[in-house]
Amino acid sequence: MKLEPGRPYRMVARAEQVARTGEAIIAASLALYHELWLDEITLEMVAARAGVSTKTLVRRYGSRDGLVDAVGRTLAATVAEQRFQARVGDLTDIVLNLIAHYERNGALALRNMVQAQRFPRIGALVEHGRAEHRQWVEHVFAPWLTRAAGPEAEVLRAQLVALTDVAFWQVLRNDLGLDERRTARAVEGLLRVLLEREPR
Repeated sequence: MKLEPGRPYRMVARAEQVARTGEAIIAASLALYHELWLDEITLEMVAARAGVSTKTLVRRYGSRDGLVDAVGRTLAATVAEQRFQARVGDLTDIVLNLIAHYERNGALALRNMVQAQRFPRIGALVEHGRAEHRQWVEHVFAPWLTRAAGPEAEVLRAQLVALTDVAFWQVLRNDLGLDERRTARAVEGLLRVLLEREPR
C-alpha cells in the first residue's frame, strides 16, 4: 500500500500528542492526589486539571482504577530509574540519592501509607515500594552485605532497610525540622558508624 504524502509526519505528530496528553493526565492526577484523598478525586476533576475531556480520559484508562494503576506504573518506573543510579558502595552518593528521592517523593509515599488499608490498589503500590526499597538496599550496600555472614548479615540488612526508610527521613526532616543538607548528614553519619564497625 502506498502511503499518501505527509502521512508518516502526521503519524509521528499524532503519537507525540498522545504522549503529551498522557503525561498531562498523570501529572494532573499526582497533583490532585497531593491535595485530596483518593476517594475525593473524580475523573472529571483530573480531566479538568489536565485540560482534556472526561471522554478522552475514560477512553484511555477505562476507569479511575485504571488511571490509578497507570499512575502507579509510571511513578514506580520513574522512582526505580532515579534510585538505581546510586553508585554501589559509595556511601555519600547513596545517601544523596536517597535524600533526593525522598525530597521528591517522600510526602507521596507517606500519603500512600495512610491510605493503603482503605484502598487495595494503594496498598499494592506500598508493598511494591517496600519490596523495591529492600532490593535497592541489597544492591547499593552489596559490598558491606557480602562481607557479613549468617545472622550478622540478616541483622545488618534489617538495620540498613530501617535507617534508609521513608519513616526515618520523616522523623529527621519533618518532625525534627532538619533541612535537606543536615538530614543527609544525619543519615550518612549513622550509616557510616554502622558500616565501619568491626564485625563481631
